[in-house]
Amino acid sequence: MRILLLSILVLLFTGCPRSTLGDRLFDINYPVVDFTIPAGIPGFQTYVIAQPRMETNFQDRLDESGFTAEDVDVVGGIRARVVSLSGEDFREIERAELRVCSADETDCTFIDLMFSVSDLGGRRQQVINLNPGQKNFRNIFLDNEEVRMELVLTAFNVTTQNIEARLEWTVGALGGL
Repeated sequence: MRILLLSILVLLFTGCPRSTLGDRLFDINYPVVDFTIPAGIPGFQTYVIAQPRMETNFQDRLDESGFTAEDVDVVGGIRARVVSLSGEDFREIERAELRVCSADETDCTFIDLMFSVSDLGGRRQQVINLNPGQKNFRNIFLDNEEVRMELVLTAFNVTTQNIEARLEWTVGALGGL
């Protein structure tokens, strides 16, 4: 019995391939953004909180970490959340998206999705944790010192209360892929 168990463990450890997830080179925690979600937003209209020219500080962080641009394979979202500061929950919000694009753009599109979460309507939570998207933002962060950031909120029906909220988000660089 012990020989069988030992054989299975050896097969398991030798049969599992090495992870190809790469190495996290560094993270950048961006300053929080405080905002108010006003009452009266209809469900067919999005509410956008935008920072048209936001410094990435990416090159500075790259220099501080001792890595070069060639070491960076992927730049993407690590974590993002929207927190209620006034105690109300987000049951009237259906979808939340964080989009990042070049500062030269007038609006970011769904292609610029860094984080998102949907099907929130009716959930009585005071924190919305957004899920990272799949796009590689390497060129945007390496080629630009400023980017446009938009938090796009879609109401479930019509919002009935003002909600004081805060956006917290982090971007990371991965290498060794």
